[in-house]
Amino acid sequence: MSFLRFTFQKTQNLKYLYAIRLVRELANQLLVFFLPLYFFELRFPFMSRFNLSGLQEGIFNVALVYGLTYAVCFFLAIPTSRILTKHGLRYGFVLGHLLYCLYVLCLYFSRENPYLVLTSAVINALHINLFWNTYHFALSRFSAEGKIGSNLGIINFLLNVLSMLAPALGGLIIVTLGYETLFLLGLFIVLFGVLFSLFLDNHKVKDVVSYQEFWSWLREPGFRRLAVSFTGRYFNDASINLWTLYMFILLGSYEGVGYFYSLSLFLALLISYSAGSFIDQNKGKKQFWFSGGLLSIFWLLRGFVVNIWTVTIVNALDKLAASFHWLFFDRSWIMRGKGREALSYFVYREMIYSLAAVLFWLFVALIFYFLIAAWKSLFVAAAIGVLLTLLIKEHKEDVT
Repeated sequence: MSFLRFTFQKTQNLKYLYAIRLVRELANQLLVFFLPLYFFELRFPFMSRFNLSGLQEGIFNVALVYGLTYAVCFFLAIPTSRILTKHGLRYGFVLGHLLYCLYVLCLYFSRENPYLVLTSAVINALHINLFWNTYHFALSRFSAEGKIGSNLGIINFLLNVLSMLAPALGGLIIVTLGYETLFLLGLFIVLFGVLFSLFLDNHKVKDVVSYQEFWSWLREPGFRRLAVSFTGRYFNDASINLWTLYMFILLGSYEGVGYFYSLSLFLALLISYSAGSFIDQNKGKKQFWFSGGLLSIFWLLRGFVVNIWTVTIVNALDKLAASFHWLFFDRSWIMRGKGREALSYFVYREMIYSLAAVLFWLFVALIFYFLIAAWKSLFVAAAIGVLLTLLIKEHKEDVT
């Protein structure tokens, strides 16, 4: 049972970093997992001017909120990075968590005023830049080069455990107590992230980030290849958010979405126990390519699910392949971020991610407005996105 032992770093800073990541993911799985459903059911008064079906209006709401979030995220990426260079990592984490709290509060009060969701999108953009750029920089800086994969491995394992439990709990809370209670619980959980952030070493970041440098990096073929792989990753991640909405439309209940998503993750964890030793003994690019191919196939199969059991099976198989694929992918791009221009690298990665997001949500709005087979078109785009992630390379020499 050697594959059950984790050989990851346990330095003081990394322990707090693991705690910060897990606390945030718990809040995310309770809140963000169901947010596409929440945005889908909101009704902005100005939308009544357009002749849209209920499905189209709901999808447009989702696309508007996420598109606005990442458009703002792109333009604020560099200004917010200067907070890290001036005040350090601890300040970035604390401020990022406090912004997340403000974001949740806006969602809480948006039940009375839907336009607060648009305000929350701007606040979330600030939070995304501060939290993720700080987190990725800290993980890269505090991890030894030969231990990034194992450190990501333990984080991903614990995140999968949380992902198995939280959706079912979140669905139950929504049905029994309402969204407001879910938002308040998420707010309370995020405050623990502030506490753990205070114990981190306040590492000072020495780097200069600028729009001029960003565009110069994009002229490099190696970085453009990396940018394409990041774009593919976002198409996959955002499609997973809409997959939650698709399951809700198919199953017709919050509890059903939460329970069966959690069940699929549980099945994936059971399968992972038997597959773990094989993955440990057969590391390499072939498994990365194979798992990426499987993930693409699973996205195509999603267009043909018809009941709760096919949803559960596809989710379970997808999570099994994803556990290896995204671990390899994340290790590769984070490895390339080690060095004197680490902050620039992670900020520019977030900017590319934001541009990909704007492109994706524009695409979603268009296909649901013009196409009959919109869901299948979305799943095909997600499958292509996964294939684009196969362009990732570990080598650093082509980045800058």
